[in-house]
Amino acid sequence: MKQIIALFILDLLISGAVSAWLYFTRGLEAALMTGLSIFIALSPICLIFASPFALFLTGRKIEKLGVKLNKPDALKFLQDINVIGLPYNRVLTNGEYYITDLVPEGLNQPTLLAMAAGAETDAENVLGRLIYDTAKRRRLRLQPSIDFKELPGRGVEAMVSGTAVRVGNFTWLESLGVTISANLRTKIDQLHVKGKTVLVVATGRAARGLIALKDDFNNEAMKFLGDLKRNGIETLLLTAQPKKMTRWFMKNFEPDNVRTDLTPEGKAREVQILRAKGKIVAVIGNDLNDLPALKNADVSFLLEGGSLTPSNENKIDFEIPTLESFLSLRETAAKIAKTLKTNRLIALMSWIILVPPAIMTALENSPIPWHPLASLAGVIIFSVIILVNSLRTS
Repeated sequence: MKQIIALFILDLLISGAVSAWLYFTRGLEAALMTGLSIFIALSPICLIFASPFALFLTGRKIEKLGVKLNKPDALKFLQDINVIGLPYNRVLTNGEYYITDLVPEGLNQPTLLAMAAGAETDAENVLGRLIYDTAKRRRLRLQPSIDFKELPGRGVEAMVSGTAVRVGNFTWLESLGVTISANLRTKIDQLHVKGKTVLVVATGRAARGLIALKDDFNNEAMKFLGDLKRNGIETLLLTAQPKKMTRWFMKNFEPDNVRTDLTPEGKAREVQILRAKGKIVAVIGNDLNDLPALKNADVSFLLEGGSLTPSNENKIDFEIPTLESFLSLRETAAKIAKTLKTNRLIALMSWIILVPPAIMTALENSPIPWHPLASLAGVIIFSVIILVNSLRTS
């Protein structure tokens, strides 16, 4: 928009300067005829038509794919994407967690689950809700909790019957000085090797056990990752899971880059690092923990079925129903880029053809008889050509 305004101002200055000169040398009629001819011929009207109409038609086309386009200008960047960031949970997995292991230390399994559920009573994250709902289904007696705090990407803490209870990842609890026995540490490693998410349950400064959860691999994701490689797009796996799971990730997903132990802010930082290296980075996410990374990407995609609230969705460029929708969008973007390039060339051609004869009318004996209506007719013709070419995107 700023470029269009600048071109209009430049057009006005040039045509105004020529009109002023002609007014003092050849009179008012010559000044009006020539100034108006130049102003119309040099106006960026064709350039205005070059993009908006084609983008509008493309937006209607991708809506048929089930894709919601929030920012039409983002279409221009799709074909240039060379890295795509993929959070692990609920993007590369089915998003259907289930508890696989309860590993208590010094208490029994029901007590461990009830203790964790008491702390997760007010949790909004998927894992916390699963633990709470599982305890309720098993009709365990839960103690009331107060002073609840949820730290995205780390865990939760609350006072349960006067005792400080924390449920979260190993790294977070260890940083708080929680003592985790050698037996639990060994078990954590074993569970991570199997690709399981492990939450440590602690009271005060002592770990009281582990809860392991699994979210099965999404078969669609395997095909999607293969398609990305065939299209020459690097993958960046962003996860809060520990480094010990890297081998499992590499075996199952074969991503080009793996970043582990990440907080939501850490995911955003990894995206910024790649952008600083000149990469065009897209991120696909569907969780509030993914929002910082989505906001820092060149192009952001919200995968259907996520937990982002409507107030956050205005920061998202596209909302897509499946991972494969990204590749369909990218193919559409390549077509729109070609159309836009052709439209701009047509707009440039309009200046090359219309401006010289308009300027020649400033001569007293112009070799080409010209009129403002001729400039207007030329602009209309080229605009129609641009609009017809844009119809190819529909």
